[in-house]
Amino acid sequence: MLENNPSPEVVVIERIAPGGSGLGRLSNGEVIFVDGMAPGDEVEIARVTRRKGTAQGEISRILRSGPTRIEPSCPLALRCGGCDLMHLSLEGQKQAKLGILTDALRRVGGDPPRPSTIGFVMLGDGFGYRSRIRLHVDSTGSVGFLSTASKELVAVNRCLVAEPGLNRALSHFAALTDNERRMLAHCDQIELRVAKQDPKLLARLLPRPKANLCAQKLGHLFPPQTQIVISGSHEEGRAEQRYEVTGDVELMAPATAFTQVHREVNSELVRAVVSAATLRTLASFVDAYAGAGNFTLPLLAAGLVGEAIDIAASGILAARSVARDRGLPFNGFQVGDAKDFLESLARADRQFDLVLLDPPRAGARALLSAALRLRPQLIVLVACDPVSLARDLKTLVSAGGRIDEITVFDMFPQTHHTETLAVVELPGRGRGMESRH
Repeated sequence: MLENNPSPEVVVIERIAPGGSGLGRLSNGEVIFVDGMAPGDEVEIARVTRRKGTAQGEISRILRSGPTRIEPSCPLALRCGGCDLMHLSLEGQKQAKLGILTDALRRVGGDPPRPSTIGFVMLGDGFGYRSRIRLHVDSTGSVGFLSTASKELVAVNRCLVAEPGLNRALSHFAALTDNERRMLAHCDQIELRVAKQDPKLLARLLPRPKANLCAQKLGHLFPPQTQIVISGSHEEGRAEQRYEVTGDVELMAPATAFTQVHREVNSELVRAVVSAATLRTLASFVDAYAGAGNFTLPLLAAGLVGEAIDIAASGILAARSVARDRGLPFNGFQVGDAKDFLESLARADRQFDLVLLDPPRAGARALLSAALRLRPQLIVLVACDPVSLARDLKTLVSAGGRIDEITVFDMFPQTHHTETLAVVELPGRGRGMESRH
């Protein structure tokens, strides 16, 4: 329901809410969310839209800017919407993300006992960090991102948060002729991923319905030496890029495998997980969402043994191959559902010192009961959603867990997204017990 305000209300933005919108209150005390705001902004609300009991405001003007508001570096920031916190200074972004997490811990997590300080890992200046982007292609062959507000394509020839290799591809697309664009228009989406070793640019093409794409015929539409694969093709499963995870560990990431977009921050995250295990002299682990081995391979290299599971076969097979080539244990890599796998381990009375859970946005709720039955000393959660993390931590604390560490890793500067590491100790549970084979 859309409401026009005959007398626009003035709202002061209190904080950044989960999802990145500014949160304020109308004169009647009702909470209202306004996009593109900074804490301390005083804004005049022109319209209010109410959907499912939530008020969303559209501003007519900013009367006073908050102390962390800055001019966005990208001229497309407001149109594209991908970098929804680019109007905040880096310090403002940090405080906003910590605020989102602490609010979730209070509201959803029951304000559990935890360290007085939440760590925050931020590297660089917030630009040029993304190693992976997904582009959309419209019917004319223009390439860009979808606006979060209108879902219309915003054409781009440069993205300030993307690595240079990705920007070279964007510039290449912008210089295509009309005939070349018509060829590219058979793609619905294009996933681009860069690496430091060949193939340095991997393009995965998602065709439009009924389109029959041929990688060889489209090669000239991409920068030289781009490896092109078509989604659903046989070649898709064989295309891989090599990434350095830590100084002595690399992984092979198939075209379909998930990879973190900020490689340097990911390395710090992996080191933190390995450190949590080695400082406690843990011997065994289970990694329930292993992907291509982002955590599994470094844990194996650190001397632990364990099991890894993922629903995507391509990543697990690649991780197993890397482990075998490095002389690491490679028999514990399984393809399947994480919940079913942990439950099968629990039924077999298996025990692991460490259970590592890096679940999708919905969190690890479905796995926690089985994870606890494995009698670990440590459960490590890596969460991309603060609300899901708070809910999962509440469950673990209720089961006797103690939150030893919480650290926010700023994996997505200029946006409200983060990865958060939570280390939960389970006193009295099996310490130093290797998994039974």
